[in-house]
Amino acid sequence: MKTQVLIVGAGPIGLMAGLLLSNQGISSIIVDRRFERMTAPKAHAVNPRTIEICDAAGLSGHALRAHGSPVELAGSVRFASKLSGTRFGELPYERQTDKDLDITPFPLINISQPQFEAQLAAQIQTKDNVGLLRGAECREILEEANGIRAQVFLRGAQEPLEIGASYVLSADGAGSRTRDALGITMEGPETLQNYVMIHCKGDLSDITGDQPGVLYFTFDPEASGAFIFYDDMTTWVFMKSYDPSTESAEDFDEERCRGEVLNAIGHDNVQFSVENISPWRMSSQMASAYRKGRIFLIGDAAHRFPPTGGLGLNTGAGDAQNISWKLAKVLKGEASERLLDTYEIERRPVAVDNSEQSMTNAAKMFELFSVLYGEDPSTKMQHFASMCEAGADDERIQAAIEIQRPHFDSIKLQLGYRYHSEALIGSKPIDRAPDDDISNYKPSYDVGALLPHEWVQNGADRSSLLSLLSSTEFSLIGRSEKGRAVAEELSNDIRYISAPATWADKEDLAGVVALLIRPDGHIAARYGETASAEAVRRDLNTILSRED
Repeated sequence: MKTQVLIVGAGPIGLMAGLLLSNQGISSIIVDRRFERMTAPKAHAVNPRTIEICDAAGLSGHALRAHGSPVELAGSVRFASKLSGTRFGELPYERQTDKDLDITPFPLINISQPQFEAQLAAQIQTKDNVGLLRGAECREILEEANGIRAQVFLRGAQEPLEIGASYVLSADGAGSRTRDALGITMEGPETLQNYVMIHCKGDLSDITGDQPGVLYFTFDPEASGAFIFYDDMTTWVFMKSYDPSTESAEDFDEERCRGEVLNAIGHDNVQFSVENISPWRMSSQMASAYRKGRIFLIGDAAHRFPPTGGLGLNTGAGDAQNISWKLAKVLKGEASERLLDTYEIERRPVAVDNSEQSMTNAAKMFELFSVLYGEDPSTKMQHFASMCEAGADDERIQAAIEIQRPHFDSIKLQLGYRYHSEALIGSKPIDRAPDDDISNYKPSYDVGALLPHEWVQNGADRSSLLSLLSSTEFSLIGRSEKGRAVAEELSNDIRYISAPATWADKEDLAGVVALLIRPDGHIAARYGETASAEAVRRDLNTILSRED
């Protein structure tokens, strides 16, 4: 079999990469050693940028949002002794309401990973240039002069299926066998803490009552953990930490897990089924390299984050988008292979920022433990009992909850990241101060930033400016006749969009007559009154690393 890109791994990032490449006119084959999609919910937060990427690739953001949990059920994070115990307080969970439509056309949704994968897979099935092989294990990838040759074993087969491709995307997760076979090491702590994920089905609405939420953190010393709710609150997960020096993952059989869940709920007469039990390690690691030859790491194969912040899957979506348009330009002969060098240069700093924030979020949770348990381990139970008596009225508890707010409102990380590389004209080095407020997103028109969303009139309809961009070619947004004239000379190479009238009032666009936008929505260049078609052509050649 032959294709242009082989994708190893049919999780959400592998499927997204296949969809993005298809949208660019590039063929791919996705292989996954599992016969079926996983059923455990795992990730649950799909943030605005990820939905924007899906929408640009043809998977409607509005349709995707329809499969998420309603904000009235999934709009809060709650802190309690047990699920049915003392309520210490709450925080809003991310930006999910209509009032947030001024910063994104698609606010964050809570959707189980299997449901998200199902929507991606359904879209893949409509594409005739994407193949999906399940029960297919990629055991060897050999790089040749003009491509790669992969040995893929279908389940039960004695002889391998050979797949030839120009490039490989390794999207086979945190335990990536492809990455290990390439000899790419992971940097950072492999084990921060050990957990068991207990996936259950059952209706807990009688217990949560009029205080539903997407996350419940339980702090009772004998029942600490976190409940994650999905769908209509009948699908949920309880995350329980354990100490491998005193017990093992094998100790958590169904009977033990049922007892742990009942204890954390605080009731014995709750009806539910245990669907999955899965041990996992919280890590904070980055691949020492995102690329080796013609093979690129994307998603969890390139970075592992603590789940505190919901940034892992969403960072992987950005990886898939970044490498897909660049591979497409190279495979179409429109760019030099040097363009591919900018993938790691652009994406690794984003992953570093997100990883550091996830670690910060995890560390701040200890503030709550300190307040609720006290400083003396010998009196922990008595101290916790007294804090339960005080409940939400205790100012120390409220202060400790308040410092968790950035953990659940990271809109700046989701929409405000910026690139700096040779695939941009005049981008500035990135220097994010440690005290940056990640909840404060300010739209930027700097080179390397994402073009900010705003509503524009598109015929009789109102559309996001982002939806007018080309996801396969460069776009030029002009705010004067000068910009239009430049675009007309480049009509075969570029999409022209008239700038919204509101741009005349934006201070950071003073003197700018046009913006060049890459297929991934990032601002590639800014032009003043001296803008010309020749200047844009020259910049495109620089961005795409090709000869004039």
